[in-house]
Amino acid sequence: METRIRIQPAAAADIETIVAHSRAGLLTAPVLADAGTEPGQWDSPPTPRALVQWLADGCLLVARGHGDLLACAALCLDARALSGLMLAPAAGNGGLAERMVAAVERLAVRFGLLRLHVSATRPSAEFYFSCGYRPTAPRDVRASELHMQREFPQRQTRFGRRIAALGQSLGIAADYGVTHRLGLQPECRRVTSIGPNLFGREAHLAPRAARAWLSMQAAARKEGHELQAVSGFRTVSYQAGIVTRKLDAGQSIDEILRVSAAPGFSEHHSGRALDVTTPGFPPLEESFENSPAYQWLTRSADRFGFRLSYPPDNRHGVAYEPWHWCWHA
Repeated sequence: METRIRIQPAAAADIETIVAHSRAGLLTAPVLADAGTEPGQWDSPPTPRALVQWLADGCLLVARGHGDLLACAALCLDARALSGLMLAPAAGNGGLAERMVAAVERLAVRFGLLRLHVSATRPSAEFYFSCGYRPTAPRDVRASELHMQREFPQRQTRFGRRIAALGQSLGIAADYGVTHRLGLQPECRRVTSIGPNLFGREAHLAPRAARAWLSMQAAARKEGHELQAVSGFRTVSYQAGIVTRKLDAGQSIDEILRVSAAPGFSEHHSGRALDVTTPGFPPLEESFENSPAYQWLTRSADRFGFRLSYPPDNRHGVAYEPWHWCWHA
């Protein structure tokens, strides 16, 4: 029976496996199947620190078949590069390396990147050449690595083009997604009501997130905590309106983006995020962290699949938002 291979985001437990297998030579750099070349050895395999950073950014991918780790690859946002592509011998020659490259490129597009760099070891250079990567400078025959790059504007989606144009009109930097570690969040196509929000207006979430929220809200109520929704699903147009109103009020775009995600990058578009408050506390204020309801959320929200998106000093450079929770299950 043919092994079904699935490419997916890595988990924290994968890092130890990747490090151990790369050091043991059980994960190696890719080469062309018909090149008659031995698998490429890494002069400097990805370090645990780099793997942890890629994982934190949501940019480390692994491929599994029957539970076995067959490949890994990453998008390095700082270098705008495809990094750490390695395969296990069990991966065979079925095109998995090419699939991993394509998966990283799709991930890059989510962050607004339409070009990637790669540093290829000698045995791997021809493989990356076959994937469309080209040297950025004349090759030095003495060098152990070749620096290459590829542009892939054809991978940009209609949504991505829309957000790029909107960002330009609002004065948002083209590399916003990369610098803030925020990927594009396409609008949820199907939402369901979670009842009236704090202001009496109907709030909505994606169906599975809505069920999780209502279950969490009921559990909190049983323990004496009233969770109130302030805001759920938002369209890109709604988010753009928030930014425009603040610009019209005299705020700079940098000031605005410290407290609001750029249109197209807000988790609210996904239908999985909502802002929460509780009676006796003003909405969308840091003081919510002092409420018993917030303390309950920090202990219990994970059971329902919700996580705090913007803790203090978060890597996104967004102001601390104890009220913003997103469903990830």
